[in-house]
Amino acid sequence: MSNSTDTGAGSAQAYSGYGLESFLASLAVSVAVAGVQLGLFILLRNKLARIYKPKTFLVPERERTDPPPSSPWALITGLMKVPDREIIKKCGLDAYFFLRYLKTLLVIFVPLTCIILPILLPVNFVDGRGSNLWTNTTTSDDSVVGLSVLAWGNVKTENYERYWAHLILALAVIIWVCYVVFAEMRVFVRVRQDWLTSAEHRLRASANTVLVSSIPKKWLSEEALRGLFDVFPGGIKNIWLTQDFTPLLDKIKKRNKIHKQLESAESDLIRDCKKRQLEQREKDEKEARKQQRTKKPTKKERVQRQKDEDQEARRRAQVEDGLTMGENGEDVAEAQAAENAIAHPEEQTHGGQLNPLNAVGKVFKTGANVVERAGLGVRGGLSTVSQGIDSQLERSGGFVATTGRPSMRPSEYNTSKSSDQQELTTNHHINTTRNIENIDDMYVKESTRWYQFWKPPSGGYTSPVPQGARYEKDPFDLEKSLWTKIKHYIPFMGDDEVPVEYPQYVNPGQTEVYQEQPTPEWEKWIKAKDRPHHRLPFFDFTPSWLPGLPFIHKKVDTIYWCRQELARLNVEIEEDQKNPERFPKMTSAFIQFNNQSAAHMACQSLIHHVPKHMAPRVVEISPEDVIWDNMAMSWWMQWSRVILACGFVFGMVILWGFPVAFSASLSEIDSLIQKYSWLGFLKENASVYKFVKLAAAVLPQAFLALILALVPIVLSMIAEFQGVKTGASRSEWVQIYYFFFLFVEVFLVVSITSGALQTIANIAQDIEGLPTLLAENLPDASNYFFSYLLLQGASVSSGTLLQVSSLAMWYVLSRILDSTARAKFIRQTSLPKVKWGSFFPVYTNFACIALVFSVIAPIMSIFAVINFSLLWCAHRYNMLYVTRFKTDTGGKLYPRALNQMFTGLYVMELCLIGLFFLVQADDGTYLCYKQGIIMIVAIILTALYQIMLNREFGPLLSYLPITFEDEAVLRDVAFEVERQIKENKLRDDDEESSAGEKIEANASRPHSATSNDDGQYELDDLDKQEKQSSAKKHHKKSSSGGMSIIKHSRTWVAGTGNAVLDSTYGSAERKVKQMAQKRHKKFVRDLENQRAIGDALFGDYADEIEDLNPADRDEKIRKAFTHSALRARRPVVWIPRDDIGVSDDEVRRTNDYSNHIRISNEGTALDSKVRVLYGQAPPDFSEEDLIQL
Repeated sequence: MSNSTDTGAGSAQAYSGYGLESFLASLAVSVAVAGVQLGLFILLRNKLARIYKPKTFLVPERERTDPPPSSPWALITGLMKVPDREIIKKCGLDAYFFLRYLKTLLVIFVPLTCIILPILLPVNFVDGRGSNLWTNTTTSDDSVVGLSVLAWGNVKTENYERYWAHLILALAVIIWVCYVVFAEMRVFVRVRQDWLTSAEHRLRASANTVLVSSIPKKWLSEEALRGLFDVFPGGIKNIWLTQDFTPLLDKIKKRNKIHKQLESAESDLIRDCKKRQLEQREKDEKEARKQQRTKKPTKKERVQRQKDEDQEARRRAQVEDGLTMGENGEDVAEAQAAENAIAHPEEQTHGGQLNPLNAVGKVFKTGANVVERAGLGVRGGLSTVSQGIDSQLERSGGFVATTGRPSMRPSEYNTSKSSDQQELTTNHHINTTRNIENIDDMYVKESTRWYQFWKPPSGGYTSPVPQGARYEKDPFDLEKSLWTKIKHYIPFMGDDEVPVEYPQYVNPGQTEVYQEQPTPEWEKWIKAKDRPHHRLPFFDFTPSWLPGLPFIHKKVDTIYWCRQELARLNVEIEEDQKNPERFPKMTSAFIQFNNQSAAHMACQSLIHHVPKHMAPRVVEISPEDVIWDNMAMSWWMQWSRVILACGFVFGMVILWGFPVAFSASLSEIDSLIQKYSWLGFLKENASVYKFVKLAAAVLPQAFLALILALVPIVLSMIAEFQGVKTGASRSEWVQIYYFFFLFVEVFLVVSITSGALQTIANIAQDIEGLPTLLAENLPDASNYFFSYLLLQGASVSSGTLLQVSSLAMWYVLSRILDSTARAKFIRQTSLPKVKWGSFFPVYTNFACIALVFSVIAPIMSIFAVINFSLLWCAHRYNMLYVTRFKTDTGGKLYPRALNQMFTGLYVMELCLIGLFFLVQADDGTYLCYKQGIIMIVAIILTALYQIMLNREFGPLLSYLPITFEDEAVLRDVAFEVERQIKENKLRDDDEESSAGEKIEANASRPHSATSNDDGQYELDDLDKQEKQSSAKKHHKKSSSGGMSIIKHSRTWVAGTGNAVLDSTYGSAERKVKQMAQKRHKKFVRDLENQRAIGDALFGDYADEIEDLNPADRDEKIRKAFTHSALRARRPVVWIPRDDIGVSDDEVRRTNDYSNHIRISNEGTALDSKVRVLYGQAPPDFSEEDLIQL
């Protein structure tokens, strides 16, 4: 192979003949960077729990994990021992399948490494074109040097028979990868089905709710949708029609912005007053010392004073004796849910059927005690208590009919019971069609003309009509002219808004423009000009970060203006929430079924008789994951946007190729110095030149990572633009786009040509020559990717553990940006998140690169194994102890990642086809055409295999088979039994603990009533328990008959020897033990403090839906898919409390102006350095923010 690189070749060609010396230099830099980061992580891990293990205390109880071991070696073994089910429970399916994906890559490459390397390395190296492994100096045009002597290109033409080994091993790679993918597909289906049918998941609204898009207007009513979808088993529980609340959402966003601005301004005002008070106190004390001729306080006295003030501030932040004023505001979503429950009582009985959990709960309320006392457990209780309902559960698909009457559908008991109708109902149980007054209405009366080829023949049936008396048009659906419809989408030319009269938002006697009442508390400390001010922009769409211009923009008092605007918006928003009929309906709806299998059946059925109507239908949607702004988008608009998005991504790939090619060209330092004379100074000094060479080995990859950081953000915006309805769908599209981007830019562009445009042009001009193009360029590019994978594995994994960005945000940005209690609470409780759509493709691209070079450059497998092993350890730690997962796609990205891995196989096969046909004799004879033909057959079989694999597994990847329904019902029963047993045990424990508390209160010791700040009382209890347990063990050991005498004699002999050792080494040993005890006590104390923080923030809230009783659970579910604009609650202005009365005065004055503003200073305080403290969650924090529905 030629070692020269022309201007059209990929920049990675410069690494052709990459010597072991250069490689070791690159390796040293990568290991040094990784070692520094890993060392810092080990030093800081146990000291900075907020950064390195926040999931052990800063999340709700259901997400918390046990603290990791303090020892690094114990940490490694501990990570290995964490069960997979624990990861699924604490982190979700996406996190589990990502870790499984890394492990799957290890399963692929570890056996391949063990098999390929012992065979291909001697085949490539022995009697090859070159043998100089150490340096990259070229001795002749035909020689191969550096790491390339271990690759394909080192085999001489006369040794062409050796290429059979490459073929056999390539086929082994293909077969092994295909088998592993098949096995992983099976595992994925089983794990996902277990997760879908678990009792905990089936309680959520997302388990049996379907999002239906592109609903025709005549079907866009609750009655019509009920009549259409109640053909599925179990009936319908809830229906949420979506509406276009864009104006209301804009108001809510503006209110949130003003609310945040008011909290910040109030906090700044209170802090400024407190600072002035401290300055005044210092002056007064100084003057008093002059008059009394006393000394200045010592440093120790000042420190003690600060401690006392800080202690008082912490006490003030923890007690609930602050002020809270203002009305709460009505929960409109809850009120509407209650109205729906009254309007549709059949929802509570599920169409004449009871919820199995509720029914089972009633049965097991008495039966669980019997099961518990009999010691049968869940399995025994299942076999004894549920005998009377097993057959009924099996027949009804998980729902028990109401006792004493047959199961009926809503449409059956809402209609009048005439004799004809009773007969019809008896004969056709599932009939829910509308009543027909005239038989002739069933037929089309209009005759079809001979030229109307687009119409069916005359005399046919009419199109289906929705159930209901008559279809009434929505007032927003009035006929509009074409120009009116076009104007609606043109900015500033839309329809004029209908003016709405809103109630007064200020209290009686107050003016709308805020006017300060006399003698406010802040006037004692600062002047009016020192209050927070800002300038108002001319337009609402002006970015908030743009500063106002003097003499142009109006300057206002921030607090006064925010009070007025917040009160006005609170009234307008709540009034709009009470009148949702003001907003037009959108073409989608959420339909919740009583039966989980019915929801999956509805997604797989053909619902509408016109293409693209009532489609797509999506199940397993989390309410928090819905993108409400895209609900009104029609199917044709989505398709057009998808085309635009694909074109934009294609353009991005082309344009981004220039900086990517530039990053790769940085490695060609000699060529750059030769081309640009002004860089000649780099070669003048030998030390500088050596440093530049080392930097050139790492800089291209680092620069490449930097310029690729913006790509996922742009792709996420593109995916949302094209009209996806959920965050999960957005992640799936980002995964597709980002993998395409990475594979072209990071692999093909760097390997083949100097730009994406040239790559595409070369392929388009000669598509048949693609194998030859790959064969001529990829082998020489392998050395570049050695360095690339090594840098990613070493530095990225250690950087993932160190979390430099989190350290900077916590210790730098938080001190600058977080000035309010809410901002600090959000910073404290906001843990790092993972955007799975841009996470999987990075590692899929690694896998493809490793597969492409697995046979061409065998040592690539070693770097792949090292890379994936390090990344698996780093990400496993972060998933368990650092990263929080609020939404989950249910693992859907994993099968796509496995499918994308076939791209590496196809490129490897194409490259090998070209390489086999490039092996020619001097007379032009193809020496390896047999191998080439076999590889052509292999690529065809691989494609067929992938098509068949996806065809067979396709439905199972998203939907639940009917065979699991009975199993799911049994799991519901078992879950209810277990829940009842736990409740009974907790009730018994509470009774015992209350009795024990009475006994302790009667016989309490003096020291048991108090505990010091270090938690010594808890530590004494722990030590006492350990001593008692050790005493019991000692008693058991010493009661062993005659053997105790022998043991005692051995102990006496050993004791005489230990007495001599104790005189020399005993003192040092005691010191070591004391230090160990100190560290242990500090570790326990830190754990207690961390748990106290988590309990203080989340302890009073239910964080799991199974924690709620059935009534509360149904109440939450009834408003789960209500539009976010209707669920928005009135925010509470949370300001810090002080000891000079300014905060309390601000609360009172805000309430005097308008009781539509809720303001509070409970749970906050200012410390001695005028920093804001908080001791609880914000007053408007709700369990709805924690529970996943």
